[in-house]
Amino acid sequence: MALEGTLKDFSLADIFQLIGLQRKTGVLTLRGKDDAVTVTFLDGKVVGADSLNRRLETRLGSVLIKSGMLTPEQLNRALDIQKETLQRLGFVLTHYDIISADALKNAIQLQILQIVYRLFRWKDGDYHFSQETTIEYDRDNVVPITAESILMEGARMIDEWPIIEKRIRSYDMVFRKKVTGQEIVVVGADEADEVDFDAESAPAKKKKSGGATDKIRISEEEKEIYDLVDATHTVGDIVEMSKLSEFDTNKALYELLTRDLIEELRGKQEKTVVEQATPLDETEVAQTPVPLPLVAVLAIVAILSLVTSFKNPLNQFAPFQRPLSAIGETRKAISLQRMEAIAQGIEKYNTVNGRLPDKLQELAPYFVSSSLLSDPWGHGYKYIPRADRYLVIGFAPNGKVDTDLMLSRAIDIGAAANAPTTPHGGKLQLID
Repeated sequence: MALEGTLKDFSLADIFQLIGLQRKTGVLTLRGKDDAVTVTFLDGKVVGADSLNRRLETRLGSVLIKSGMLTPEQLNRALDIQKETLQRLGFVLTHYDIISADALKNAIQLQILQIVYRLFRWKDGDYHFSQETTIEYDRDNVVPITAESILMEGARMIDEWPIIEKRIRSYDMVFRKKVTGQEIVVVGADEADEVDFDAESAPAKKKKSGGATDKIRISEEEKEIYDLVDATHTVGDIVEMSKLSEFDTNKALYELLTRDLIEELRGKQEKTVVEQATPLDETEVAQTPVPLPLVAVLAIVAILSLVTSFKNPLNQFAPFQRPLSAIGETRKAISLQRMEAIAQGIEKYNTVNGRLPDKLQELAPYFVSSSLLSDPWGHGYKYIPRADRYLVIGFAPNGKVDTDLMLSRAIDIGAAANAPTTPHGGKLQLID
């Protein structure tokens, strides 16, 4: 069966329906502007999907973490074993009883569906179906998915995605919670207030529901997304952190916007939030007037501390003997340790995702704690990804680049999690 053309002429839904009805076996390849995706069929059922930009094998660890089936610590343990044994990640996870076989099957099916569902957002692209007599796929861990079930969910996305995108315009948008006089109550999905996705309404209006009007009823899924809104995370961050699918995460944000529970940060609002989150400047603190009684108390405490220090035989003249540079050297050592932790997080991120992170914030919270992304003086580390290596740059107390705090490390970009290569080691070195 020769099947090829463009999505403008023959929709994705029609392609899936045709392959499903005729129970065809083969590989469907779709090429768009930013990605190329292959979907594998067996007797009209989907048994595999892979994306050039989001490879299935390198995303398995992320899917397991997001779905709650695996903790970051367990993933790190599995990756360490994988580097030693060179076994597939799925095999390591089940063989060493880190997760169950059923959990692995569910994660693989979830990732296949996420890749396929993302195709329903494509407005243009070329497709080609290559019919085969037999195909190879992971028969032990993949349960064939009927084209009908995919189309049912896909039809919902086709209808609602354009409406959602009118308000969730970019993954760089940042939202914050709004103060509301109504009580927010978490209920079951069937009892939550509904949002009307009528394309004629802009924006969609909340449907009236029976019961008290002084309460806003949201589902557990919406509450999960609501908790991730903190005036700093972008939509892209929330999609990565959420256990929900990309579509359901965006839909939850849309519904929260419609209910006026969150709002977009723009211009001065965003600047104000950032300034509020920034530590106080030392000059501002020095200029802040201090009540005279408090000055007197602090002076007495300081004198007593000084006298006590002089009389302490184990600490004679200690305030004058310890050079100020020692404190700086200690903080510099701490900064160096944090940079090394960031480097390890970058390499684990590459192993799991098959690419370097675009920014260090993508490492938190699964690969590196967010508290390690800034140095002891509060400066965020500078990160520069390159074709075959990455740079992490630290700063001096005055905010200028410290040439002693420059980490350059080569790395095998795109190393698949299920077909790993030993990442290039590297020692901390100076950059010219």
